[in-house]
Amino acid sequence: MRRDFKDIEDKLRGEDFDILETKKMKNDLESYSYDMRNNLDSYGNLEKYLDEPTKATFLADINQVVEWLYADGENAQGSEFKSRLDKFKAIGDPVK
Repeated sequence: MRRDFKDIEDKLRGEDFDILETKKMKNDLESYSYDMRNNLDSYGNLEKYLDEPTKATFLADINQVVEWLYADGENAQGSEFKSRLDKFKAIGDPVK
């Protein structure tokens, strides 16, 4: 009986960890998106470090993801947040 309760508690703890990890990934994606959008926009610190066509596409992708975060992205999996963040970092991190 005690073992059963421990197993249930371990399962719940794992689920809580998954929820917290998903929230962290969503927050990381949101923060990175806003940071890059602000820094690449006119008068941003990084605006001159990315060619104009790439910057326009990148900013359009960021705007799309920001909108997605508050719509369909509300219930997305952590892996989806991570894949989108990794895609942005592939472009944004070298610019930084």
